[in-house]
Amino acid sequence: MESEFVKGLDSNKIITLDVRPIIETGRDPFQDIMSKVKVLQDDSVFHLINSFEPIPLYSVLGKKGFDHKTIRQDGIFNIYFYKTLEKTKEAGGLALDNKGSEKTPHEYENIIEIDARELVPPEPMVKVLEALSKVDDNTILVLHHHREPLMLYPKLEERGYTAICNKIKENEFKIIIMKKRNEGQ
Repeated sequence: MESEFVKGLDSNKIITLDVRPIIETGRDPFQDIMSKVKVLQDDSVFHLINSFEPIPLYSVLGKKGFDHKTIRQDGIFNIYFYKTLEKTKEAGGLALDNKGSEKTPHEYENIIEIDARELVPPEPMVKVLEALSKVDDNTILVLHHHREPLMLYPKLEERGYTAICNKIKENEFKIIIMKKRNEGQ
């Protein structure tokens, strides 16, 4: 039962972040999320509150050793990220050490932006796939779109890239595309 999951948590070990006010200002909450995750202890839980389900974030944090439990209630998503021993091993030990931590979008030297809000399919995907060759360890691609490009994520995954999607407002999404880090970095 979902409420049993929440009842079983130690309230002193929960770090909560409600990203709805951040998104309402038009700012991307990714850096705020990653800052909270970076200081999270292995036995703590990160509680993210959002107005939509942040599906790409599941993959990003999953690679850092986190499982998640999503509870939707009255149109609000409460997502609890927590470490399990299995996930931590899959992520190569303590996933949040300095060597293994991902850069936040603000730490990249170059940003390529594509505004696909007025484009019709398949133009947005074509433009993104063409631009991927320019995305490297120092460069990210920011895609502005009128919807979440769910069909794009598997294509990015196949090519060694990851994406974070944020709903800015109705019919406005900001997708940050980054090259995945190589194993052992």
